[in-house]
Parts: sequence; C-alpha cells; structure tokens
Amino acid sequence: MKPFSGARSRSTLGWIALVCAWGAMLMLALHGGVIGDEAVHWPQVQRFLHGDYRVFSQWLTNVPGYHWLVTALLWPLGVDGLGWGRALGGIFVLACLWTMYRIRLVLHRQDAHRTTVQLFFLPVLLVYGWLAYTDVPALAFLLGALLANLRSRHALSAALLLASMAMRQNQVLWAAFLAVFAAWPVLMRDRWRVWCSWRELWAIGWPYAICVLVFLVYWWWNGSISYSSEQARAHPDLVWHVGNPIFLLVLAAMLFPLQIIAGWQRGIACLREGEWLWLLLPIAVFLLYAWQFQVDHPYNRPMGISLRNQWLQVVAQQSWAWWAFGLAATWASVGLAFARYTTPQGWLWLPFSLLFVGASWMIETRYVLVPFVLFLALRRPESAWAERVTLAGWIVLSGWLVWNVFDHRFML
Repeated sequence: MKPFSGARSRSTLGWIALVCAWGAMLMLALHGGVIGDEAVHWPQVQRFLHGDYRVFSQWLTNVPGYHWLVTALLWPLGVDGLGWGRALGGIFVLACLWTMYRIRLVLHRQDAHRTTVQLFFLPVLLVYGWLAYTDVPALAFLLGALLANLRSRHALSAALLLASMAMRQNQVLWAAFLAVFAAWPVLMRDRWRVWCSWRELWAIGWPYAICVLVFLVYWWWNGSISYSSEQARAHPDLVWHVGNPIFLLVLAAMLFPLQIIAGWQRGIACLREGEWLWLLLPIAVFLLYAWQFQVDHPYNRPMGISLRNQWLQVVAQQSWAWWAFGLAATWASVGLAFARYTTPQGWLWLPFSLLFVGASWMIETRYVLVPFVLFLALRRPESAWAERVTLAGWIVLSGWLVWNVFDHRFML
C-alpha cells in the first residue's frame, strides 16, 4: 500500500503538518522588534508586570483585559520580553484551532479537520495571531462562546463572551447574534409567536442580556465606547460607516473567489426560476458604494508602511481602482448571499458582520477577522477541489504576508 493512501493516514499527515507550521510560526515570532500596535499593547503589559498599574489612557482604545490576562500568565515566570507575549499569542491560536475543530464536529463533522487547517492559514489570523494584539485572544473566547451556544450552555456562552468583551468591548454585538442564533429554531417552530415560547426564549436570552447590560454600565461609567477619551474622537460611538462593510466584501472576493462563484451559480438558478427580486441586491450594493464610500479617516492616510492605507488611497484617487473596488464588493455580496450553511440560521453571520465592522469609521484589515472566522465555522463547504485550491492559495498568500510583516516591509 502506498504511504498516506488512506483517509486516516492522510488526516494524520495533515495534523502533523499543522503542528509543524505552528512550530515554525513560533520560531519566527519569538524574535524581532515591535510591529504596529504592539508599540502600545506590549509596554502596557510590561508596565503591569513591573507593578505600575497605570493605564495608557491616552492611547488604549480597548479595555485592558488582554493586558491583565497576559500579565497574570507571565508574572509567575518572571519574564517580560515581547517574544513571550507572542508565544502566548500562539497558545491562543491553538485555542482557536481546537475550538473550531469542536464546532465543526457539531455542525459538519466531515470537514472538521480541513476547516481547522483553513482557519490556521486564514491570512488575517496567521499574521495577527502571532503578534501581541488583542484580536485573536478575544476571538478564542468568542469561539468558545459559540461552541457553548451550540451545546445550549448559554450561561457559559455569555461568560466566555464577557471575557472576550473584556479585551475588545465591541464584541458585545455578538451577544445579540448568539441570542438570535439560539432562539431561531424556537421562533421558527412556533412561527414567531413569541408568547407561545417566552419561557424558553427567556432561558436562552437572559445570559446574553447580562452581557449587554455590563456593556451599557461600562459605557455609562467610561463616557465612551473607546476606553481612551482622547481616542474616542477617532472611534466615535454609534456611528455606522459603509467603508468597512465594503472592505469586508472586497476581501471576501479575494479570499473566497471559488465559493463566491458557487454562490453566483445558485443565484442564477434562482433567477431562472423567476426570483427576479434578487437582482436588486447587486444594484443596491453598488449604489451604496458609489454614494457613501469614502476614505476619510485620519488613520487611513498613508502612515508608514501600511499596505492597507496605500491600497485605499489608490482606490480614492484612481478611477479604475474605484470601479474595480466597487465591482468586487458587489460581486462578493451576491456570492455570500447565496452561500450554504450547516444550520438554517447560519446566514445571520452576514448581516451581523456588516453591522459589526460598519460600527468602525477607520477601515482596518483585522476587523474582518471575526466575520470570516464565523463564516468558516457556519458555512457548508463547496466541492472538495474548491476547498483544497482555497487552502493552497491561502498557504501561499499567508506565507508571503508573514514574511513581509515580520521583516518590517509592510503592515496589513
């Protein structure tokens, strides 16, 4: 028998390769100077480690839950080097991978391994997961909340979501998502007659309501959603902007092209069956883009080596790039609208994701991390070859991005 000819042996080989890739990233991340917002986050951790409990209130937009957690984990070791913080980031990456695997065992066992590998090589995760940033640790707790939600352990789900909110307070939106996601089967069963199942709905919803209440108390106490009142001007409260939703759709077109093509095929099939109303979707998306899309945040000006900002400035200044950007977003919107999911309510990730990213004025690559990870968790995969080609493309793209970011050539 040829080596690795069986499904079980190929799966074993895949896990071995994933462990080796994780180890290679660890070796790379342990060395080098600060990158991007590590210049704010890591000095804050070091301040805590050395017994100075003041917070960089002029710079820190996130509540310092991440910084306290890292301090608690590193203080017994007596170390304060950046490499240790990045190594902890790698532990949170492992937590994300393990939780994603468990989620897919519940939702779509057949591709639990492949989705886990895709998560590791998701370009945004592979870069930011190994930096001393808040995003991936907060994601790990959010994925834990989703897993607990799928198992109907809503108090645990809300507790894990609170931990995520303690690192990135805007994660509160996912409290509404998790509540609606869990309540959806009950609402569908009773045909939206809430009075028929209010006790069941209350049992689902009250833990997530506490998350929202905690957020409101924090907002009242702090005076702004941004922890820093000085940074609140750049991160205003309750203002929705179209920039990040369009950016999310463009990145989806780049990272999920084969899945979007499959979605278009299903959309065309609907048109052939006379469902012409769907034609309004791409028209509405492009008109919204043409009317509202702007690159006007001060942090989206060309700053240092930001690849994102350079790209956005080309879109804002060159007509060909403006058209390409808008058409890519429009194309992706239809493909995602016709994606398939493992549960009837899986599609909810998209409207909640657009609200989530739209709440931020500054257009930022890492804001799409949670939406894309939820898409991986909830979707039904396309053909085996499409998923393999997607993974192969991500491996190449992620390797190129990691090499350039950690070599200080550019930042996402």
